[in-house]
Amino acid sequence: MSYPTASNEEARLAALYELELLDTPDEPAFDRVTRLVTQLLNVPISTITLIDAERQWIKSRVGVETRETGRDVAFCAYTVTASEPLIVEDARKDPRFAQNPHVTAPNGIRFYAGIPLCTSNGLALGSLCAIDIKPRTLSEQELAALKDLAAIVTDEIRLRERLIRERKKAQESQRALSELHYSMECQIERRTNELNLVIESAYDAYISIDSQGVILDWNRAAELMFGWPRKAVLARPVTQLLFPNGLPTESDQAPITYTARCHDGRELPVEVRIKTLIIDGRERRSLFIHDIAERQQLERLRDQQAREDVLTKLPNRRALDERLPDAMARTRRTQKPLAVLFMDLDGFKAINDTHGHAMGDELLRVMAKRLVKTVRETDYIARWAGDEFVLLLESSESMAIEPLAKKLIQVIEEPFAAGNAALNISASIGVVMYMPTSAETANELLKRADVAMYDAKRLGKAQVRIVQPLGSAS
Repeated sequence: MSYPTASNEEARLAALYELELLDTPDEPAFDRVTRLVTQLLNVPISTITLIDAERQWIKSRVGVETRETGRDVAFCAYTVTASEPLIVEDARKDPRFAQNPHVTAPNGIRFYAGIPLCTSNGLALGSLCAIDIKPRTLSEQELAALKDLAAIVTDEIRLRERLIRERKKAQESQRALSELHYSMECQIERRTNELNLVIESAYDAYISIDSQGVILDWNRAAELMFGWPRKAVLARPVTQLLFPNGLPTESDQAPITYTARCHDGRELPVEVRIKTLIIDGRERRSLFIHDIAERQQLERLRDQQAREDVLTKLPNRRALDERLPDAMARTRRTQKPLAVLFMDLDGFKAINDTHGHAMGDELLRVMAKRLVKTVRETDYIARWAGDEFVLLLESSESMAIEPLAKKLIQVIEEPFAAGNAALNISASIGVVMYMPTSAETANELLKRADVAMYDAKRLGKAQVRIVQPLGSAS
C-alpha cells in the first residue's frame, strides 16, 4: 500500500530524530493521556504514534499490544500530512483505508480520529489517536476534548525540544569556555598585552599572585573596589592587604564567599574565584573577586519584606511564627512568664463595607501605629490576619496584663477621622499566659489565645478575657 509524505518530510524526520523519542520506554506523561482518551471518548483503543521514515512507532498505547507497524498501513501516515484532525467515521467506506489489513481483519478498525502532534516549528511528528472497532461519529465536545489532550502531548514534546536546545547551548558554551581556557593557558605569555587590556576593562577585581601570595598584578577594578592604587600594592603580600585571616581555600566548584579588608579599614563581602596556573615552571594564582555587598543588602531587604506586613509595616504571621518559639524558650530560661494577647477589631467589617477597602486599610494602619505607641519598646506586636493582631509580652507581671489590655481597647476606641465624620471601633482581646513549666506548643498557645478572644466577643465585645495557664509538663 502507498502512503502520502509531507512536503517538509526531510525537516520533519530530522526534528523527530533530534527529539530522541523513538524506541524509548513507556512514560507516565504520555500514558496518562491515552488512558484519558479511552475514558472520555469511550473507545477501546488509544495511541500516541510517531511516524518514522518507514514505520509507525507507538510511544503510548491502550487496548493494543503492537509497538510498531509499517508506515504503509498506518492511518497516522495521513494525519501527519494534514494541518487538521483526521476523522474516519467508517474505514470500510473510505477508499484510502477500505483494503487496509487493519480494517479487513476480524474486529478491525472502523472508526479513527487523529490529531497531529507538531513541534514548535509546525512539523507534525505523529498523532494522538482514538480508535474503535465500530463505526461512529465524534461530537463537537468529544473532538474538543481530544484536541485538548493532544495539546497536552504537544506541550510535552515542545518542552523536550526546549530542553534539547538548552542542553546544546550549554554544551556549546561549555566547549567554547574550555577552548578559551586552553588557549589562554597555552598562549598566556605571548598574549600578555591583549589579556591585560581585557583584565583592565573587567568589572570584577583581578589580582595575580605568586606561590608566596605576593601581588604581581592588580587591575583598575581592584583599585576602585579596595582603594589601593596598583603601584602601592605590587610586591606586597595579598594577605597583608586584603585577607588578614589568610587566603580562601581554592575551589573548582562554586565561588567562595569571603570577607576582604579595604584601604579605609572597612570589611567588604566578596565572592572569590581562584585559578592556579603553572607558567615556565612557576606557580601563579589568579584571583577574580566580585563585590557582593549590594546583593547581600538586597537579600536582607527581601528577607525583611518576607516577614513584614505590607499594609501596616508590622511583623507578619510568618515573623510571629518564628518569634513566638524563641520567646517561649526565653521564658523557660529566665523563669519569667510570657503573655500572649490575641486582638480582633470589633466593627471593622461594617466600616470596610460602608466606607470601602481604602478606608479600611487606612484604619488598620492607624490602629497599628496606636498599638505600637501604647506597648513597651521591648514588646512584640504582629498583624496576624485581616483585622487581627497578636501581642507578645515577655517578663511581664501578671497583675499588669489586664490593665494594659484595657488600655489597648481604650486606645483603639478613640475616634478615627474619616473626612468630616468620626468612625468608632473597639477590640476584643483574649489573653493566655505561658509559664516556664508549661508543656504547650506555640500553635497550641495561639489557639488558646484565639479561643479566649472569641470568648471576649461573646461577652459583649470591647472586653478582655484572660485564661489561666495550662498545667506543667510531667
